[in-house]
Amino acid sequence: MLEILLFDMKTGLLVLGHGSKAAEADEIFAKIVDRVREISSFEHVASGSLQLSRPTFAEGVQRLLDEGVREMVVMPMFIFSGNHVKFDIPEELEALRRAHPGVRFVMTGPIGADARLADIIEERAREARQALDGRTGS
Repeated sequence: MLEILLFDMKTGLLVLGHGSKAAEADEIFAKIVDRVREISSFEHVASGSLQLSRPTFAEGVQRLLDEGVREMVVMPMFIFSGNHVKFDIPEELEALRRAHPGVRFVMTGPIGADARLADIIEERAREARQALDGRTGS
């Protein structure tokens, strides 16, 4: 019976951003999470921010809880393992585990040195070089 209950638990994905005072940063983050939601294998996808922005980390978790999620994958949308990834997020997760003992949380690693980032950098650099060469109106 326990195995069936574990199998039936809803699993959700929480994309965790840094947060910003800049509205444009929040809009970009929301667009990225919307795209993740469109392509995700997770039925339940929410977002949260570590600092400054809404929804907060806790609000994102609550949204998933309200949807019946009892297993959460937390994906920090950070490129490398700085202090937030090494210390702040794990501390927040421990507090969440204590507050929600019936919920399982697991954190992914950061984005890291993913080759797809190099492709984006090259694309943006080519666009800028074309502007320098006078080939665009930019």
